[in-house]
Amino acid sequence: MDLTALRSFQQVCRLGSISAAASALGYTQSAVSRQIAVLEAQLKGPLLRRHARGVRPTPTGEVLLGHAAAILSRVDQAVEEVAIAQGSRAPVLRVGAVPTASADLMPRALTAFAAAYPGTRVTFATGVSPQLLPRLLEGGLDLAVVTDYPPGLPAHDGVRLVHLLDDPLHAALPAGHPLAGRDVIDLAELSGETWVEDYAGAAAMLVNACARAGFTPRVDIECGGWLGKQAFVAAGFGVTLVPGLLVRALRPDIAVRELRDPPVRHVYAALPAGASTDLALAFTEALTSVTARP
Repeated sequence: MDLTALRSFQQVCRLGSISAAASALGYTQSAVSRQIAVLEAQLKGPLLRRHARGVRPTPTGEVLLGHAAAILSRVDQAVEEVAIAQGSRAPVLRVGAVPTASADLMPRALTAFAAAYPGTRVTFATGVSPQLLPRLLEGGLDLAVVTDYPPGLPAHDGVRLVHLLDDPLHAALPAGHPLAGRDVIDLAELSGETWVEDYAGAAAMLVNACARAGFTPRVDIECGGWLGKQAFVAAGFGVTLVPGLLVRALRPDIAVRELRDPPVRHVYAALPAGASTDLALAFTEALTSVTARP
């Protein structure tokens, strides 16, 4: 199977258009069409079907697309590792993490890792756990820091999880809130509050925790980004739950208080279930070391 044609097919499916893919790849539209035709001849069936706004993969194309990312990622990895072995390129470690790990945990781990492996280039990407785990399985990442919240940690047979820490959630309140003067509060004391939260699926831990406290949270403001959540809370429009990993990075004009019997999310380093690279194992050790100290 021609790898150039496979990359073109992948790009066509991603953009939904042969002309858009050709423009992105720097080919002519007819060149991309010929590449797709070669693939279809090799696989003995159509890979794309036209619709009103472009093209989409056929069932056969969907099967090929499912393999394309893994195939091309392994090829790119092989080229990179050969270049590293030849000394023409520095070793690269590809790391992904949930956004809240970026605030404090990842920079500290990267500092420790860089001191031990100064010649290694680390690339970093953020995403929620259900996005990061498929990238890990496809070979696009060497390691990912994931959590079971939100919206839960999908089970993947090809992933090995290394527990890093249990991360209790805190209550974030407007600075002038009546409970802001307390060190520890009960979640039930916030039963009459308006909540600032993510979309419904991501709010599952909040809903479950509030149910155990005997009430249903009223979520009037749906906001997926932490900058926006903090802004709404600081302005007095509601309260929210904040992971412990994020507390050090929060703005100073909100009050963050511990919860009695708080909901807890679990944080893991995710590695391929098979052999992991030495660099991925070393970065996991760096993560373990920084989570072991405050």
